[in-house]
Amino acid sequence: MDSKIEPTTAAGQPSEDTSKNNNDYAVGEVHELGGKTQQHDLAKEDIAAELAEMFQGGQGYTQKEVWRLRWKVDLRLIPILWFNVLLPAMDKVSHATAALYGLKTDLNLVGNQYAWIGSVFYFGYLVWCFPSGSLLQKLPIAKTMSGAMMLWGILLIGSGFVKTFSQLMACRFLLGLLEAPIVPGNLLILSMWYTRPEQSLRYGLMYTGLSTCFTGPIGYAIGFIKTDSFHVWSTFFWICGGMTFLYGLVVGIFLPDNPVKAKFISEREKAIAVDRVRINQTGIENKTFKKEQCIEALLDIRVWLMFLFNIWISIPNGGLTNFSPLIVKGLGYTSQRSALLTIPNGIVQTASSYICNGGVFLAVRYMPQYHFRGAFIMFGVIVGLIAAIFLYTLPTTAYHSRLAALYMSFFYLGPYIVALSLIGANTAGHTKKVTVNAMMFIAYCVSNIIAPQFFKTAQAPLYPLGFGAILGSYILSLLTIGVYMALCWYENKRRDARDAAAGAVVHQDTDFKDLTDKQNLHFRYVW
Repeated sequence: MDSKIEPTTAAGQPSEDTSKNNNDYAVGEVHELGGKTQQHDLAKEDIAAELAEMFQGGQGYTQKEVWRLRWKVDLRLIPILWFNVLLPAMDKVSHATAALYGLKTDLNLVGNQYAWIGSVFYFGYLVWCFPSGSLLQKLPIAKTMSGAMMLWGILLIGSGFVKTFSQLMACRFLLGLLEAPIVPGNLLILSMWYTRPEQSLRYGLMYTGLSTCFTGPIGYAIGFIKTDSFHVWSTFFWICGGMTFLYGLVVGIFLPDNPVKAKFISEREKAIAVDRVRINQTGIENKTFKKEQCIEALLDIRVWLMFLFNIWISIPNGGLTNFSPLIVKGLGYTSQRSALLTIPNGIVQTASSYICNGGVFLAVRYMPQYHFRGAFIMFGVIVGLIAAIFLYTLPTTAYHSRLAALYMSFFYLGPYIVALSLIGANTAGHTKKVTVNAMMFIAYCVSNIIAPQFFKTAQAPLYPLGFGAILGSYILSLLTIGVYMALCWYENKRRDARDAAAGAVVHQDTDFKDLTDKQNLHFRYVW
């Protein structure tokens, strides 16, 4: 469960000297699991440690204040973070819409060169995953994201002027590099402001597939351009790049780096915001890089299971986002009509995100004693699996049925987003969180590099090898998440037994000491 239990003696009564006893208990646990007893000084504590002293576990403020604060935070953060996801989603597949209007012909793309245009973006992302994670820890998060967005807006505009395959490859590589801090930055910001039960719903609201509701109409509109002065597909790059650059300014002005520095709430509200997330046992932010936390992340079997899960679940994304416009066009539609027919892709992704994440939110709210995240991940994967089976087995002449199955195969987004929230909720320690986030997006990059290569030009427009790979990825996703859930259940059971034997369960001395989930035995995993 996510709820926190006050420290008690073996007899079940409150400890008389909770400050001393709790601290001794925490150090003992850290010594056993981490191999070394950690000494906590102010420089190494979470930046919210001082504000955390104003309130102690919900004492001193009302639920009405919490409700008002949460609404204020939602109205400020969620729209910004929503566009932080939507615009990169538009930009990184901009070449797919451009391909409808002659990109492949004008740049003389042959063989699998178009597939490599899709893959090379993630090489850039892969190269910069760990460095961007370090930058997010050392620099103001929102300002770093703002700068990256403005730079890639300029670069995307420049992509509209390319003349050769190599020039477009270079632009795509740099675009991937610049996007690397965005999603990890979003995850860090969400974990700073919301409790674990609240995070699932916000992840669902933030991560949608609605970028197609922008790319579709824009792609349709540029089809009316008739000119010999420039390539029509260049216009798509220019429009998307201009939107991203302007939005980067909005992020820099309105998105706070953390609750402590937020200007849109009062000092009292900052303290309430910090105290609210005390129950997460994950802290807010710590600017000190801790080597031991990085090593722990690299040796944690649960982290590696989610690494594999992210590889499997992202295979459909890498293949479908790059090739779906061409798949639809291959069914006999015009370029303009094909652009519009990609809109349902995003609607299905969004429905998947809302169903899975909304389901988790409601389950946690009304049945907090049970774990539902893994169950909703499995549900979403099974829906995508059924769609992939149809795509792989339907006859080539069943165009409308294949189109419907293509849409439903985009159901992978819901499980992917629930898994991201699961990773955020189950990782404590700021350096470990940054490291794990980078690892997850390395997995994301690897799968998105690999996936387009399954879609062979000679097999267009049906791509049986590509859809076979998607089918296999869904099966592996189910197996991996099942093992992860079992390990989380076992570790919680072991820790419950230990706490019961020790006669103390949870205390506040570990809340903002920047301990990892392994170091802090009062941490409980959700699954």
